[in-house]
Amino acid sequence: MEGFLNNKQIEYILYHLNLSVELNETIRQYFLFNKSNKPQENQFNKIIFNLSSESFNLQKTIRIDQIPILFPLSDNETFYSLENTNLIFHHDILKSCFYLLSGYQEYNNSATDIFGRFPHENSIQNKLSITEKPVVNYYFEIIAEAITLFLNKKSVELKRKKLFGNFGFFLTHDIDNVDFYTFNRFLYKIKELTGFTKSYYSFRINIKHLIKTFFELLKFSKKQNPTWNFNYLRALEKQNGFRSAFYFLEKDKNNNDSDYRFSESRIKKLFRYIINENCEIGLHGTTGSVENEEKFNQTLQNLNTNTPENIFGIRQHRLLYKLPQTTLIHEKTGLKYDTTLCFAEHEGFRNSFCLPFKLYDFENDRMIDVWEIPLNVMDVTLFHYRNLNSQNAMPIIMDLIHEIKKFNGIFTLLWHNDFFDEDRYPGVTDFYKTLLNFIKTEDPENVLGNEIADKCLGN
Repeated sequence: MEGFLNNKQIEYILYHLNLSVELNETIRQYFLFNKSNKPQENQFNKIIFNLSSESFNLQKTIRIDQIPILFPLSDNETFYSLENTNLIFHHDILKSCFYLLSGYQEYNNSATDIFGRFPHENSIQNKLSITEKPVVNYYFEIIAEAITLFLNKKSVELKRKKLFGNFGFFLTHDIDNVDFYTFNRFLYKIKELTGFTKSYYSFRINIKHLIKTFFELLKFSKKQNPTWNFNYLRALEKQNGFRSAFYFLEKDKNNNDSDYRFSESRIKKLFRYIINENCEIGLHGTTGSVENEEKFNQTLQNLNTNTPENIFGIRQHRLLYKLPQTTLIHEKTGLKYDTTLCFAEHEGFRNSFCLPFKLYDFENDRMIDVWEIPLNVMDVTLFHYRNLNSQNAMPIIMDLIHEIKKFNGIFTLLWHNDFFDEDRYPGVTDFYKTLLNFIKTEDPENVLGNEIADKCLGN
């Protein structure tokens, strides 16, 4: 990322800072953006943001109070100082914010995992060990603290703003599959037993699964179906006073995505049930729709045709996302928000921010008009990619929530309807129950995606 931030990019950062503080014209008249990296000797009563033209260099990053500065301008070990009548930021905090928040590191990045996703191991968050810290929020707090000190000398108040009173909790479910005992499962179990497919289960457990699936397939009625558990999910949520969002995935021609279609009578009945429960329905975008506007429009239209209410929110399947292509498709189709952005392999903050934000169109130098609600924790991340257990997963989530509470941010949890496999993940059901109970004790504001987007618009 060469060169100074331009005016539009600076405004992009100030737009997001304005979610936490009120930057009115009285305050902004003091701002001065200095590209010379030299003392502004003839300037008085200014808030001076020194800017950097350097590209990001991992080896040149410095840390002040454990917070990394991506674009340092000197060896100065303070973020800012009040000198005479001026407030001076000694390093380019704005560019550091822009680099992390906008998703710049993913733009034109060819590094992908087996699913085509931007991998955590290649991220700046991983390289700087900051995945579990919303660093941009820390930058914003530093800026707000400094501006407050400057304005106090002028008897001007910097008003703080909160999107949530304590913190927000956004509970979500991706509905990839709604049938458990299927012919495809029976064939897959045979492949696992014969060694043609890698298995996470012992031979004994696989035999048990195969026999159970076989006998369930023989039944004409009263078949068991552990993944059709929506009453159970809602019962757990209502015990804690929570509502949730459900993202539905369209079956494609090759059965690569889900095992159902939106037009099925049982699915349409489920849609009505979810709406009657005061919950939210969203689109779970197919893997083929990530960069294909035609496929995306078709699946969105199919969902809108079969649901009682129009759809305004999305999460892409497998957390597969291309910047800016996917975002631009979302914007063009009129969606209010997306909640895909999290590293599949690691919980935390993919864009180092714990409030809703907007991504950037680098080719057209503009902010994209779709709210991103950051996803923080996915069940598969904890128990599959990270190979955690119930005992060591809970403290990690607790720490994330405490980080988010510092900034009155939003905590987003993804739990699949089919992620209650006690054979593979012993204790996972009790873990989910305990997790919901813990979140309740932290006193969040439980919100849905549409409500979050509307809050941001009214901020």
